[in-house]
Amino acid sequence: MPYAEEEDTRKVQTAVIGQAESDRPVFLPYDHDDFDRFMRSRTRDDFYCGILLGGCGKRLSPKRYTDKKCHFAHRPPVHCRRTEIGEDSADHLYIGRAVADWLKQQGQRAMQPVYEPKGHQVRDVVDVSYEAGRRLIRVQLARRSKREWEEADTELRVRHSDLDWFFGPDSLLANWQVERQGYALRVQCRSLGAIRTVEIGTQFPDGPVEWTSLSECTLTPEGVVTPSLLRIPSGIVPRHADPAEPTPSTSSLPLTPTSVLITDVALSRATDTRRWFDISVRVNARLSLPARADLPDAHHAYLPVDAALSLDSDGTWLIEAGALQRIQTDTDDRPSDSAESSADTHDPSPEEQSLPTDGDVVTSFRKTLENTARSRNVVTMATLCRRACLHDRELSVEQWRELLLQVEQPRMPGKPVLSSLIKGWDGGPAPFFREVLRGLGWTKGFSDAELLDVWNRERRRVHAAYSRSGQTSPPSLPSGRQPPGRAEGKQADSADAGHRAAFDALFDLAHEARHAGDLDALEQNLILAEKAAREADLSAATHKTLWSLTDWLRDRRADELHGTWERLSALIDKINSVGDDLHPDQLRRALRSAEELAEEVGDDLAAEERRDIARWQRHLERMTERLTLSQIRGHAVAVRVALRQAAREGRTTTWGELALRIGAPLAALNPDDKIAVLVEVDRETPDDRPPLSALVTAHGRDRPHPLYQQVLFNLGRTVPPLEALLMHWRMALRRHSELR
Repeated sequence: MPYAEEEDTRKVQTAVIGQAESDRPVFLPYDHDDFDRFMRSRTRDDFYCGILLGGCGKRLSPKRYTDKKCHFAHRPPVHCRRTEIGEDSADHLYIGRAVADWLKQQGQRAMQPVYEPKGHQVRDVVDVSYEAGRRLIRVQLARRSKREWEEADTELRVRHSDLDWFFGPDSLLANWQVERQGYALRVQCRSLGAIRTVEIGTQFPDGPVEWTSLSECTLTPEGVVTPSLLRIPSGIVPRHADPAEPTPSTSSLPLTPTSVLITDVALSRATDTRRWFDISVRVNARLSLPARADLPDAHHAYLPVDAALSLDSDGTWLIEAGALQRIQTDTDDRPSDSAESSADTHDPSPEEQSLPTDGDVVTSFRKTLENTARSRNVVTMATLCRRACLHDRELSVEQWRELLLQVEQPRMPGKPVLSSLIKGWDGGPAPFFREVLRGLGWTKGFSDAELLDVWNRERRRVHAAYSRSGQTSPPSLPSGRQPPGRAEGKQADSADAGHRAAFDALFDLAHEARHAGDLDALEQNLILAEKAAREADLSAATHKTLWSLTDWLRDRRADELHGTWERLSALIDKINSVGDDLHPDQLRRALRSAEELAEEVGDDLAAEERRDIARWQRHLERMTERLTLSQIRGHAVAVRVALRQAAREGRTTTWGELALRIGAPLAALNPDDKIAVLVEVDRETPDDRPPLSALVTAHGRDRPHPLYQQVLFNLGRTVPPLEALLMHWRMALRRHSELR
């Protein structure tokens, strides 16, 4: 067999479980510790290269590594041509399942997400309908033009009474939605240890996207309401449209001193006149349930479903709910008070009484983090404390900050943040990472999503910097060359003397390369000098001097790498902002430059930029698939004949019917090419006759095609306003029937 010995070398990070057609995705974490937790209660035969992932449907084997990223691999022979294999390659499945589960929690009947709606490819869009298909949530993940989106919006609203759009992180259409309704809903996934979580963001025209979990959102008759939005009688509006004053559409209800208990208070923002806090609230209230509802158990926690809060006639808060949904809380598995009190009153052991000094802790933290960097891994807070002999001592955020700021010294521009190797309990940044950044001089205020990006980027920078040089050393720079121990005594053995002489010569060459700024020559001479030092059995002081020079090289390599990455990041930002306006040749040159910079930076550090490059390359491919002028005219001849026949028969038609009639894929054309074809169809139609393009209708045939106005504009005909468009179109159809 020609493929018998073929090996799959791709790092596939996602799979589905159960069967090849499943939409239950899994994400294989990179770290070997997370791998072990991930594989609990699973076998190596549970994973498939899912059809809905664009895969082959064959089984995948999870691979555990300690020196590189854990990943899935195909079992030979390999015939799969799946293109999307990164950690975000199953995000459409995670999002589809999360939206369906959320709708069920909102009291809707469970609906199966549709991952390949008609006319779309896998990973382009996800549709989740509910209320027997009358209402729809469409998740737009692939990039689309404004015209394509408006066309899809029109067609979907014909088939559904209500439509909500979620826009993916790569979609620029959210800006048009903001312009249309004042806000847009975004959706994204991020990795937390061995899972991918789904977040919903609310985008406003004058601020950053405000992210939250789906569980914090509510389904209303008017649409999806996030914590950043407010449902009022006239519809859904931004909650903080006027932060200096309460929203005028809401009514105020009095609070008695004993009716509400406020806990977990955190300042969220402030103005000159008021301050806003994020809080947890416990309310003393009366609960009203239907007679058929089950009685709640006082030992469990519940969420009210279809609930409303009001003030009863006697001044008591009244919660009217359709049902109660039992939930799991942190207290369910909490030990009893007596167990806690007995655990808190034990006498400290001698080990706990003799805790290390801060200096010892800093030294231990630095050593552990550098070893972690060389193995290209991350480390938990518990591991750091255990290796520093802190036992069960819990450090506050302020203590972590002060200790890690000492670990990061000396601090120089461009130096990667070593503390980014510490992961929190949820698999993301440690809870003190933001404070460490501020202590290092990062003045920008980061959202949670932005902080996660910084954490991932700095971690890749640390890995890249330490992989350049595998030596262990304290992060201090030499102030100058220290004589490497030539006067330690005359060597008795001539071989040792030869090794010493070789070391001295190589060390001199290394210093010359450093002063000349030749990092490649410096690295080569240091490698040879390290070998000579081992063979000559030199003193610890000599090795320390050598390590100092190695540290200097590592920092310079990190600065060099960071500078290249900054150029790459700036170029990608420029492409993302103006790419749609570039000529294909200009875009192609920019992407070629970006690819060259990404090669210099490496796959780990440039992972996000490579995804942008791949996305724009696909966009470029779609641009190059546009019709030529001769092809447009050829289609126009065939379409003109078909439309004249439809006019004689007194009927309208659609793009799909035209495509079948003339044997060309008209429905899949770029909207601009469709406009060009219809303009050519009507170029010779007299102005006193209705345009043939009026016979092309939208799905359902009760309205003109969304491109009709643009065709009229390009033909130089009168373009009616939107409110008069339907009447204008019907008059054109009547004229066609009169001219038969």
